[in-house]
Amino acid sequence: VLRCVDFQFAFNRIDATKSPYLARAIEHELLNMHGDAHKRLSRLLKKALRDRVVEGMRRKIADIVAELVAGLPADGPVDFCSAFADPLPARVLGPVFGIAYEQAEGLNEWIRIGGRKIDALQSGVGIAEVEDANRRIHDYLRDLLAQRRGNPGDDLFSEMMQVEIDGDRIGAEELVFLSGELASAGVDTTRAQLPLILNAFLDHPQEWDKLRADPGLAGRAVDEGMRFAPLPWVIPHRATRDMIYRDIAFAEGDLAFVMVPAANRDPSATERPDEFIIDRAPARHFAFGAGMHSCPGAHLAKMEMSMALLGLLEACADIQRAAPPEWEPGQEGRTLRRLDITIRKMKPLHG
Repeated sequence: VLRCVDFQFAFNRIDATKSPYLARAIEHELLNMHGDAHKRLSRLLKKALRDRVVEGMRRKIADIVAELVAGLPADGPVDFCSAFADPLPARVLGPVFGIAYEQAEGLNEWIRIGGRKIDALQSGVGIAEVEDANRRIHDYLRDLLAQRRGNPGDDLFSEMMQVEIDGDRIGAEELVFLSGELASAGVDTTRAQLPLILNAFLDHPQEWDKLRADPGLAGRAVDEGMRFAPLPWVIPHRATRDMIYRDIAFAEGDLAFVMVPAANRDPSATERPDEFIIDRAPARHFAFGAGMHSCPGAHLAKMEMSMALLGLLEACADIQRAAPPEWEPGQEGRTLRRLDITIRKMKPLHG
């Protein structure tokens, strides 16, 4: 039985020979770093995400959400995934990297394909396509870094480029991999997780009424949605040394897959774990990892999703399911291919 504080791990080896480039990209992710290297980059990233930068992004994301909500039809069914959740990340990439929407669309598509690194290395399917997408992401970010030297903007990428602690800065290649990871984790996660959260609300309309009565619950609703219906079913961690866990021997290099849904619904950690309750406190979950290996894009993703919920809440008097959801299976979890909804928009106030 998998529990919140006592994970049982399923271990598999990733064959790095299938794609040394992808294996290297995974090893350079902050999520997979350890010790002083992890601590150093985490401190620099935290400083880059200071209030001024985050608040500026918040205002821009609010405008993006309002525009997308306004484009939803008020007189018929619409696929929430393609009409809202898919375009949102591409729009948000603009303020994150300080780039035009046309450039963000291309980067967004590479991120969508390139995010399947673990799936590709495990299955051997689509490795060439996934590797090509990751190379394009990293090459694009190297070019962007060269352009911004001496001419930084007010975006998060420029802030990460300039942040300094005691004379220490994020190195050029570190910035390429870290910002790529941030975009994938903080932006691409939204594309897949947001429909899962809305789907939970459609199954539990009383919780949507609860959010309407208290919009201040939006942040907690996102956490509860990620606990109840997490995007990742497994989170990989590589063993950094030979070890024994629960009488099982693991060699250095073995990959541990933490089973997220089981941990999220551990009855010893969460009361009534199989129920979707947005005002539970706290809604502890492991969809973003835990501790020092928490996802570096968690803050951005949560901000996007909570603002998306608030935007829908403000503009829509009612949201109903129009058809059964269509699922897309995957080795790391399942996502929604389609989520057809019918909305009734708020009537404008006059006088």
